[in-house]
Amino acid sequence: MAVSGAVGHDFLIAWSCKGRGVCPACNTRRMVETAALLADHVFPRLPVRQWVLSVPKRLRYHLQHDPTIETLALRIFLSVVEQVLRRACPAAGADSRIGAVAFIHRFGALLNPHEHFHCLVIEGVFAAHPSGTATFHESRAPDQKLLDEVHAKVRRRCAR
Repeated sequence: MAVSGAVGHDFLIAWSCKGRGVCPACNTRRMVETAALLADHVFPRLPVRQWVLSVPKRLRYHLQHDPTIETLALRIFLSVVEQVLRRACPAAGADSRIGAVAFIHRFGALLNPHEHFHCLVIEGVFAAHPSGTATFHESRAPDQKLLDEVHAKVRRRCAR
């Protein structure tokens, strides 16, 4: 978009900075592109639920400064979600697995340090067959009891 200056000179204002900073336009464009990629090419046409893990302030420093702890916290969270979804699918076997994509967010809305995880998890589990195929077992929607169980288990295991 060209804007005329007071002395008759024109200069160009970019609609998108194409930088790695905190540009709302660029961040929104990347978010939309990532969502389209996941919907069109990654996730099968199955129900998906977003699970979010936010940790207490006293643990955020450790997650931000130690990638090993960050990875461990995410693994704990996803393994507990997998256990709950496996139990919600009685027809699935003990070796069935979830399908998930995790996004690590390092800042809050005010650009304050706020390490948290957004995980898109397919609402069910996949059971592998020896022939190389997989069967999907859809889970029922989690009730408050299951959510409380996930919260308690993740809290206990992450605190350890």
